[in-house]
Amino acid sequence: MYQISRNTTDGTITLSDSWSISATGSSAAPQLLQPDDEFVFSYIELEGVEKFKTFTYDYLGRTENRFVETFYRISRDGQSYTNWLTLAPSIGNFPPINPSNQLWIDIKFVRKGTSTVGSIKILEYSINGTLERNIVQGDQPITLTPDESTFILKPPFIYKVFKITDIEIISSGEIDVDYTIKYRFSQDYGRTVSQWEYFTKENITSLRITPIRFFQIEYLIELSSSSAKIYDINLIGDFQNVSKDYFKTNLFGVRENCNCLKLGIVGDPSSFPSQVSGDEDSSNSENISVLPQLTEEDKTKLFEPYKLEVANNLLNKMSNDANLIFGHEVTYFLTDPDRKGIDYTFHEYQLYNFVANCNIKVSVEGNQFPENTGVINQFDLSLFDSFEIHIPKKVFKEAFGADKRPSKEDFLWFCEINKMFNVEHVHAYRQFNNYAIYYKVMLKKYRQTANTIGVNQEISDKLTSLTRNSTINELFGLENIQDKNAIANKEQHRPLTSEPIRLSVNAKIVKELIENAEIIVSKTHYDLSSITFGLTFSNTAVSYQNMKNYFAKGTNVSFMCWFNIYNYTVNDNYNMFNYYENSTQQGIDITINNDIAKVKWNDQNFGLTLSTGLEEETWYAYLVNIDQRQRTVSQYIYKRNVSDEDDAPNLGSTILRKVYSNKQEMEPTEIKIENTNAKVLSGDMKITNLRFFVDIIPEDQHNKILNQTIIRDDAKFLIFADNANQRLTLPNYPLDPLDPDNML
Repeated sequence: MYQISRNTTDGTITLSDSWSISATGSSAAPQLLQPDDEFVFSYIELEGVEKFKTFTYDYLGRTENRFVETFYRISRDGQSYTNWLTLAPSIGNFPPINPSNQLWIDIKFVRKGTSTVGSIKILEYSINGTLERNIVQGDQPITLTPDESTFILKPPFIYKVFKITDIEIISSGEIDVDYTIKYRFSQDYGRTVSQWEYFTKENITSLRITPIRFFQIEYLIELSSSSAKIYDINLIGDFQNVSKDYFKTNLFGVRENCNCLKLGIVGDPSSFPSQVSGDEDSSNSENISVLPQLTEEDKTKLFEPYKLEVANNLLNKMSNDANLIFGHEVTYFLTDPDRKGIDYTFHEYQLYNFVANCNIKVSVEGNQFPENTGVINQFDLSLFDSFEIHIPKKVFKEAFGADKRPSKEDFLWFCEINKMFNVEHVHAYRQFNNYAIYYKVMLKKYRQTANTIGVNQEISDKLTSLTRNSTINELFGLENIQDKNAIANKEQHRPLTSEPIRLSVNAKIVKELIENAEIIVSKTHYDLSSITFGLTFSNTAVSYQNMKNYFAKGTNVSFMCWFNIYNYTVNDNYNMFNYYENSTQQGIDITINNDIAKVKWNDQNFGLTLSTGLEEETWYAYLVNIDQRQRTVSQYIYKRNVSDEDDAPNLGSTILRKVYSNKQEMEPTEIKIENTNAKVLSGDMKITNLRFFVDIIPEDQHNKILNQTIIRDDAKFLIFADNANQRLTLPNYPLDPLDPDNML
């Protein structure tokens, strides 16, 4: 049953549903059986929704050619809907809506891909959004009544908090009797927020607040009696008002004209409760000056040499207008240090998240862009010197908010010159009347770093689209992956206590050295005669897991193995590899029968005639290249260059003797394997060193590859390699051998 989870205090809403894999009937998970099958889930008359932001889901049955795509649409009346929009994990295309209107939303799952077999089961999904909250800024006293019993109070200023020593609530009621107050705060622009907790002196003075980061706080006020009025909520301590040009203060209140009885501050007497503002002791006759007092009208006539708001505003407007006309458009990425990566010993940030991006206009000092010239000195090689741009404060705040500032590690994309730059240094430039109009920003060449990541997929995709094909790692991405595969993480080298390749081993593993001159080709092999002969699944000698199940028309493959037949009978089947799905007639099957080495590739058959047959008790190397690009299938059979197998260790050369070979034409075809595992079937022979590659093996490399016990540089082309190793079985000891309940 679907669920709608609403939290009006946090402003979140979640729509979700889930099913059990084993459920049947009406409780069964929805299934998509054929391409373009779809399921639509509808939610109606949702109240107060601002937008939906993220989406997650899980389903069973995904393959390379069978998968699910998701879409959504919305309506304001349940009749007229938007077009179907792509529903991504990070929803960046949500249409603007009015939270006061009801919202209808449909979520659609559509099966895609070329596969027509198998099914897809939807297991769960969840779409998360934000709700409109009853937030007030505190510019007027808050009156709590039974009709409006809950408010979220948010101060209009951004502060840096160095120390909190006390709290004060100015109200007409009593806290915890007439009303309750909880608070929560954020120090990363609201990306993470603390839990709501009761607003007490003990709680808030014991908070661990980072003084170098901006501090944003919210109060949750809930009525407990018939009515109450909140005038102000004060934090007392040591603060900087960032919104007011880093004004230093010891009071952090909700209202601009703060009142604080504990500090003796009366900024706005009219905003006190009546019993306080009318207190006779509030005006002490001993403090009345005998000198003539200035009236408010007299104060307005005084000369104030530093009150130049009109001139400052004019200068600000001229600067912004000039930037609007002559500025260069950039895409600015704002970064924010990750709190998990703060090094308090060296006083530095180690991890960064880029949290927002926006197109803004900036001015380049003297329109002098850097030249693409190199500068070499005894300390460094620089592609160019840094250069300076100007960003108006108003432009930046309108784009990212009043609480954001440009900072080191931000980066920006110059659209006109198609280049990315890092921010090296920023400061607010003060000139006329010590008034900061714009930021001076020093830029340097952009460098991609591993310690800076996107806070969501949408902004990461934006950066990727701008920097695509601009780094060496991207341009040589495939080669880089292949190099890693060639030297590291080889499944051939993993501990034998794990099984990354083999799903089951039913055949007996026998130790036997296969030597070719000074080279040891193999130490163990599968004895396929140790189980019942046949071609059914029950007669599987070895089966494999995690196999590649899709081969495109342009994909080349090759297979090799060493084999030794006990009793060679013309009419018997000697299976070397089977990865074939009979129901769809897709896959590959390699078998020796009737003096022919047969390769079945989908519905095409290719044969290598063994004119003189094969010798018994002799080790042969088999290799097949399926070259779909050149449209040929080539088969080869080699043996060691001796007439007596016992003489192989004494050979002077490792070069193998080619016994049979041929090349045949073929038609490229696509292979999709859904419901079968690769395997080797039982037979009257031995086999080892099975290797399956996603490329052909050139003939001049056959001798090298066939002689290798472990595939080395060419491991980057491996799909799997099986050397018939014996898996180690280790004893399983209990956690506490002295406890009889844990004994095995």
